[in-house]
Amino acid sequence: MFDLLIKNGTIIDGTGAPGFKADIGICSDTIAAIGELQGTAKRIIEAEGLIVAPGFIDIHSHTDEAVLVNPSCESKVMQGVTTEVSGNCGSSSAPRIGGRASDDDDGELLAECGIDRDWQSMDDLLTRLERVPLTINFATLVGHGAIRSSAMGYDDRKPSRGELDEMRRLTAESMEQGAFGISTGLIYPPGCYADTDELVALAEVAAKYGGIYASHIRSEGDRLIESVEEAIEIGRRAGIRVQLSHHKATGRNNWGKVKQTLQMIDDAVSAGIDVSADQYPYAATATNLGVLLPNWAHDGGKQALLARLTNPEIRSTLKSDLMTAGSNGWIAESGGWEVTVVNAVNTEPNRRFEGFNLARIAEIQGKHPADVVLDLLAEEHGSVGVMRFVISEDDIEVVMKHPRVVIGTDAMARSVNGPLSRGKPHPRSFGTFPRVLGRYVREKKSLSMESAIAKMTGNTAKILSIADRGLLRDNWFADIIVFDADTIMDTATYSESKSYPVGIKYVLVNGRIVVDQGTLCDHECSGYGRVLRKKVS
Repeated sequence: MFDLLIKNGTIIDGTGAPGFKADIGICSDTIAAIGELQGTAKRIIEAEGLIVAPGFIDIHSHTDEAVLVNPSCESKVMQGVTTEVSGNCGSSSAPRIGGRASDDDDGELLAECGIDRDWQSMDDLLTRLERVPLTINFATLVGHGAIRSSAMGYDDRKPSRGELDEMRRLTAESMEQGAFGISTGLIYPPGCYADTDELVALAEVAAKYGGIYASHIRSEGDRLIESVEEAIEIGRRAGIRVQLSHHKATGRNNWGKVKQTLQMIDDAVSAGIDVSADQYPYAATATNLGVLLPNWAHDGGKQALLARLTNPEIRSTLKSDLMTAGSNGWIAESGGWEVTVVNAVNTEPNRRFEGFNLARIAEIQGKHPADVVLDLLAEEHGSVGVMRFVISEDDIEVVMKHPRVVIGTDAMARSVNGPLSRGKPHPRSFGTFPRVLGRYVREKKSLSMESAIAKMTGNTAKILSIADRGLLRDNWFADIIVFDADTIMDTATYSESKSYPVGIKYVLVNGRIVVDQGTLCDHECSGYGRVLRKKVS
């Protein structure tokens, strides 16, 4: 007697091996048997003509504390994601002490929803999330930015010996309490102020607990090669597995460099350094408009930045920098103001600009685009979401085909209504995984179905050392997706991004159905997801 029986599907088990016809029997939260199964079940799913695969693991998520606002994580669950891995790009919800607790003021969303940040440590956070009725499994890295700001605020300087010791202590504590590794965001403050030695010192600590070093490297444009070299060097010196976040080359003059960086990965692996990368299948990035400013503009945190934006002399210097090249040459290398599109603001007067590029906004307002950047940041208190159309479609395919690349959204889990539906979010929030399977597997034949699914499941679980998930195996957790290979496809676009994919029939989290015949079960499935903590040996 099974609780659930999936009959006659084509099993693609997450290893990359060829698919095979079989049934899957589930008892409670576990796969009880795979094969030609006899017997009865409380519920039978007929999967004839459908693919049955492990639930997708989003190795690069930015859901973080937004899961408190929206535990259903609809935009991810509906595309087959059963496990979110947050805490990327140096930003994690914990730790939150010291300078970060007193100076970090980016909690508007939680405050608006009446949710208190009542945690300090990683254990505090994960314990809090264990009381939330999650629809999805939740895991996290610990962010270097969270560690640095907790220990020494947002200053542009080297840490003292005592501050570095505190950062190492916070790293160890977070790993002991369940983080799967440490992440860096080296284009964002305060991560951009750290030198290589500082990063090695913290990565060494994470390595002792079997964690990974996931890095949004210092440059994905003109200094891409040097930035990949630094990440690999950190892996070598710290003895840690390296994960290159959302790997790409931005700016037309840098297109094609991914062939060199992928060879660098191969060479590092041959030299005994474990290096992988993740990728989303879109030609646009998404970030905050503030990255166009030089690093020194962010020294001291958000309030210090806002003060600089209203200081006429400093503003003049910032405008000159933007007109010349922008931070790290971002504007010059990417092709100008037209490639950067505003997609999320907080105030009503500026919502009319969502979906417009900086050049068009400047034309509407009769301003120079540099003034648009500075004014928007000041008016929106430093929080302006943008998409930048700077990636080559050819490069996307080259990266996707590499055997050490896995798939991640680089996105927050969103909803079609409510506070997490505002603006025009990047379509990757709703469409990443189905887009790979529909566009790149079925239509373009860039890679096989088995290889693609391995890049979303088994390979990802192996990188993170997530136990008993990511493959279809007896006695493993029953995180499962059932979909139609002939119809699966994303429907989200840059202009209409809050749109669910098609072709996904069922999604199971810990043996319970959360998407039933293509429909989200919503409140019926709350509480099926679990907080995952890395096991410390």
